[in-house]
Amino acid sequence: MAGIPSLSLWVFAWIFLIIGLTSLTILIIYTKYGREVSVRLSIISIVIASIFLGFAIHFFLLTWGI
Repeated sequence: MAGIPSLSLWVFAWIFLIIGLTSLTILIIYTKYGREVSVRLSIISIVIASIFLGFAIHFFLLTWGI
């Protein structure tokens, strides 16, 4: 069973990747089309995107054995 990646890690990696990319997309759309600059929304989006994308990359690397 050493060659088979954990299904839960694989699922978490995809979920975190989707959440991170969604948050990053919201940040990009908001900064391009937003009427006023909200520092709070920008900081929250950056933090959420970086955390979830970091965990997604971490989980993908774990499932690939790197």
